[in-house]
Order: sequence, then structure tokens, then C-alpha cells
Amino acid sequence: MTTDHATLVSESPRTGEDRSFPASAPIRDTRHGDWFAAIGYALVALGVTGQLWLHPTSVMLRENRQDQVQFEWMLTNAVRTLRHLSDPFFTDLVNAPFGVNLMANTSTWGLALPLAPATALFGAPVSFRIMLTAAFFGTALAWYHVLSRRVVASRVAAFVGGVFCAFAPGMLAQGTGHPNVVAQFVLPFIVFVVLGMREPGHPVRTGLLLAGLVTYQIFINEEVLLLTALALGLFVLAYWAQRRDVITPLLRSSLLSLAVTTVVVSVIVAYPLYRQFFGRQSYHGLPDWVLDYNTDLASYVSYAQQSLAGSKAGAEHLAQGVSEQNTFYGWGLIALVVIIVASLWRHAAVRALAVTGAVFVLLSLGQYVVVDGDKTGISGPWRMLAGLPLFDTVVPTRLALVVIPIVGVLLAFFVEWLMIGSAPEVGSAEGGPRVGSVGGGGLVAKARRFWTPLRVLGVGALVVALLPVVPTPLAVSARQPAPRFFSTGAWRGHVPQGATVGLLPFGWDSDVNSLQWQTEQGLRFKVLSGYFLGPDPARDDKRAGFGAGSYFVRTVLTGSGDAGPAMTDQEREYCLAQLRGWHTDVLLLPEDAPNAGVVHQRAEEILGPGQHVEDVWIWHVRKS
Repeated sequence: MTTDHATLVSESPRTGEDRSFPASAPIRDTRHGDWFAAIGYALVALGVTGQLWLHPTSVMLRENRQDQVQFEWMLTNAVRTLRHLSDPFFTDLVNAPFGVNLMANTSTWGLALPLAPATALFGAPVSFRIMLTAAFFGTALAWYHVLSRRVVASRVAAFVGGVFCAFAPGMLAQGTGHPNVVAQFVLPFIVFVVLGMREPGHPVRTGLLLAGLVTYQIFINEEVLLLTALALGLFVLAYWAQRRDVITPLLRSSLLSLAVTTVVVSVIVAYPLYRQFFGRQSYHGLPDWVLDYNTDLASYVSYAQQSLAGSKAGAEHLAQGVSEQNTFYGWGLIALVVIIVASLWRHAAVRALAVTGAVFVLLSLGQYVVVDGDKTGISGPWRMLAGLPLFDTVVPTRLALVVIPIVGVLLAFFVEWLMIGSAPEVGSAEGGPRVGSVGGGGLVAKARRFWTPLRVLGVGALVVALLPVVPTPLAVSARQPAPRFFSTGAWRGHVPQGATVGLLPFGWDSDVNSLQWQTEQGLRFKVLSGYFLGPDPARDDKRAGFGAGSYFVRTVLTGSGDAGPAMTDQEREYCLAQLRGWHTDVLLLPEDAPNAGVVHQRAEEILGPGQHVEDVWIWHVRKS
């Protein structure tokens, strides 16, 4: 199948001849196939998120509660921003009085704003479920569309590729709390437009279209956009090195399109990006311990916790939590990918895909190579890049996410060969029947011709490789209940509108709980600290840290250890000065909080006797 007007990517895995796929779908009615694909993807997406939908408000993701809490806060804040026309790039509702840079956190305006009506009507927990389910579904359908229109002629092959691109083990891992990473439905269309630069004419229109897609992706997830740009650039370079006759004639129009894209995107996002990198509470680089998140080499041949053949015991020592199990293909799928690449190696596009995937596998190993949990001491190539601007905001193991669509495309090639590869070509010289014709001996005869031993072997290999990585439903657990002080509305009589509240004991759990309970009450009060990324106050280089950081009063009121000796007057005044400096109005201590007795004693030493209301103790911080 050859065309005169074609995209830059492909050669036929069926014929062995160089060819490019047409810019549009083959001339036939594809609506039924598209509808079947959409229904299939919707069923898989609902199956993966089903445990959340069975309990729309009473459960949360078990493995990554804190990120779900943060996304529910962002969804609620989007409604508040629209109602009050407040600053979309900064908030002082969290980490009061210093605030949080929303552009430097996962504000995901590209998802939160369209979902604002659903959030206002049904609440953030339901809106979060819509966002996560739609992220899986939209990503699968977008890849199906691009694969079926640009890459393969078989709708079945496109469907398999789309399934893998959206529901691979790494995507299920990100689904345990990172819907903005799962929401990759814009990226296939960016690929679609870039590949379409082969077509003559309209470079300005192409640049404008690409600018719109890039801008929208910036407000979903910038990290994924950066990885996509790097991967596309590397693929084009690898293809150019092999097929200069294809790429060189495109340079002038392509560079013009990219220039238009750069100018338009720069104008639109200049101010938001300025606020992100230079505004209040901006930071430079992720925490050091996050930058050490790398891919264990052994994980590529293992199975993820969210896969059918996986288990927590078998996967947890190979990754930094369930949410970063970004690889985990298993031996069967790795072997099949190697076979596919070897079989199709004569095609420049396959070689370019293989080179791109191999580079990102190496980069994902991080600064030091780790094998089966043991750091080898061998430096990884990412070490040369980790300190550069922008690269210092990338979690190294997420570089492996680039490999997922590459494997998806290779699987689509393989399935296309299975579906069409040995069938006679339309109008073939042998004079045999046309593919799909009525003649040729009926259905049985056609079935015998189709199910050749090689096809049976190929389908068996596909099943053996993919069955172990079939996704399992995301695990859930009961939502952390709010104290009766909040759930009954009693807080309104003790916490003025817009007041600043500190939840005791200070620490990780309370930071997350305060964000959740603030969200459930409609963001009607501010909270000290919270769960967010901001500049670490203990450092001078503005390196990021999680939460408010370490302060003396936070250390005193963590409740760790025994009460010990009574506080000195100097310590008491210092704690009180810090609380007043943060404009704190109220400190709250749930009576069932960890080590509540020690925290209660320390709070009374600083602020005097507290007031017991419902199931919390309250201390009002005097301003004078």
C-alpha cells in the first residue's frame, strides 16, 4: 500500500517495502469500528475505576490518598476561582500566610475548569472519579484515532495499540493518584500534527493548530509535554539519519510551523510561566530524594502490583511506591517486543522507534543504575542532565512512560501483520479473490486461509505476552472521616470565615487531613501547611520541599516521644511568636489524634487551657 501524499512515519510491516501511511483513513466506512472501540475503551476504563464508582463518596485510592486529596482540593478551588474571579496561579488558602504557587503544583486547569460544573453539582469526590475515568478513556480513544488514521490500516491493530497506550502497567500505576499524567489524550494529536507536516502547504495553519494543542497540554501536565517533545525530537532525528530523502525536503515548512507554534505558545503562556518560575513561592528543582527516584532495571521483566500476574510483594521493592511502577512489562512482553523489532528491523520507522525507546529506558535508570533493589555504583546517563533547568523538575523514573506508546505502536504493527499480512493483496497478480469478497469457498474456506499456523502462533504469543499485564481494578480504602466538629457544622461557631486554622499534631498526616477537611467544608477557612510543593525554608537555593517545612513550633507540636520537661518561658514565647507571625486564629486537636495527650499538654503550655467541642480541642491564638 503506497501513496503519493504521505506522512513521514512509516513503512509497511506487511510488504517489506518502504511506504508511508495516508494522511486520512482508508476509503471505507469506519464509523462502526470507531464506535466499537469507544465502547470497549469505556468498559475497560470503568472496570479499572469501578471500585471508586461503587462508593462515589465514601472511599479513596488506597495506595495514594494524599494525591487524591490534593486533586479534590484543586477541583474545588477551580469552582471557587470561577465564582470569585480569584487569582488562578496563587492561593493563600493553603500554607497560610505564605501561600502556594498553583502553577508550580498540579493545578491541572485544563481538567479542573471543564469539570467545574460537575464539581459544583456533585462535589469533588465524584468529579475526581470523572476526571480519572475520562483520562483513561480519552487517552485510549485518542491513540486509537491517530493509530487508525496515520499508522496502521487495521482497526483491530489500532484498538490493541490504544488499549496498551492507555492501560499499560505504567499508566495504571499513574492512575493511583495522578490523573493528570494519565490524561494523555492531547499527546496523540500532537503526534498527529507533527507527522502531518509531511503534507505540502499550510505551515502557518499547522503551527497554529500545534500551538493550541501544546498550550492546552501545558495546563494539564507540563512534565508529560516535555517528555513528548524530547521523544518526538529524538524519533525524528533517528529517522532523518536513515531517510534524509524523506526529512530534508520537509525542513523549511516544518521549521516555519514550529516557529509559529513557539511564538504563539510563548505569547499565551508567558505570564503563567513567569508566575510559575519566578512568582511567589516558586522553587527551583524537585527535592533531592525525589530526583533519586529511578527505574530498577529488574522491573522491566517483573509484574506490577496493578497487573493480573503482579503482587505487592513482588513489585514494591522495585519501585518508589505503586504510583511509580512505570515499567513492569514481564518477560513475555519484553521477548515479544524484541521479536517484533527484530522482524521489522528493515523498516526505518521501526529502527527509529527502537532507538528512541532504548534511549529513554537508559535515561529512566536515573543517576545510578539499580538492579533488583541494589545500587550498582554505575552512573546512569541521566546524571549528566539531572541538574539542568527543566530537567531538574522531571522525576527520572517517569522517563520510562515514553516507552509505553512506543510499545503500543509496535504492538499495533504486529497485530496489523497478523490481520492482513499473509492475505492476498487487492487485485493481486495471482488472480485470487479480493480480500473480504464473497467468493473463495465460503466462510470455512476463508477461515482456513486466515488462520494459518503462523497467525495462530502470533496470536498465541500476543495472548501469552499481554495476559499477565492485564490491569486490575484500582484498590480503594475507606475515606478518612472528618471529626464531628466539621461534619456537624459545629466549626462555624468557633472558626470565623477566612480564619487560619492549624491542625494538630503537626506532621504529614495532619497536613493531608487539613487539606481534605478544608475541601469538604468548601475552602471557607485557611490552613497552616498542607500537602503541596514549595521552596524549602531550610535551604537558600529555593529547592522544593513538601509541605511547610521544619519550624520550631511544628517540632514541638508533632507529638513525637514523651512530653519531657516543661517548656521554658523563652521556648513558649518563641512558639507563640511563630503562631502569631503566621496569623493563626485557631489550633485544633482531634481527641483521637496520635499521641493526643502529649500534644494537648504542649499546646496548653503555649496557649493555656483549651476548649472541648464535639470531638476536638480548640485553642484560640491571641493576637496581642
